[in-house]
Parts: sequence; C-alpha cells; structure tokens
Amino acid sequence: RFVRHFTTLCVPPPSEHATKTILGAIFNGFLGDFPADYKQLSKPIVEASVEAYNRISEELLPTPAKSHYTFNLRDLSKVFQGMQALGVALEDPRKMTRLWAHEVLRVFHDRLVSDED
Repeated sequence: RFVRHFTTLCVPPPSEHATKTILGAIFNGFLGDFPADYKQLSKPIVEASVEAYNRISEELLPTPAKSHYTFNLRDLSKVFQGMQALGVALEDPRKMTRLWAHEVLRVFHDRLVSDED
C-alpha cells in the first residue's frame, strides 16, 4: 500500500549513438569560439570517451569489495565538464588531448583500488 504514493519510472539508458550525439553537440558548442584545429578534435574525443565509458562499465562491475565501481552517464559528463572548465583555447591543440586524458584519469582511474583494474 505504501508504494501507491510514488511514481515508478523505468527509463532505459540511451544508445551509444544517442550518447555520442548528445555529447558531441555539447562539446561542439563549447568549441564554437575555438580555432578550427580544436574543432577537428571533437569527434575523436567524444568517441574515445564513450568507448572508454562503455569498456569500464562492462568490465569493472561492482563486487562486495569494490561496491564503488558503479559508473553511469554522470561520470562521462564529468569528463566534459572538466574540459569545459578550461574556458580558453590552449596554445597547442595537442594539449587538448592531454587535457582529455587527464580528465578521464581523474574521473575513472581515481576510483580504482588495484593496479590490475
């Protein structure tokens, strides 16, 4: 009887294509004022981020000893939020890929508890 007071929603996760489209639009909007060299990096960064997220969420499943291994789309959005916190163009577009690698490590790697993970 208690459950009748609440609404239960079951929303499936978005497809990989939908995730790439959403993140691509957000990241392209951020790179709108940047030089063309940076805009070319958008698609590879989005695809690599989604691929990393998919692999991590499939391979690093939570266990009783590692219950904090629950990854969701919020973690993926934190990668792009960290990159957007920069706010200005770097002097070299290659540094954007280093920034992406740093953000992926910050969001995902910092949660890992063992070297083999």
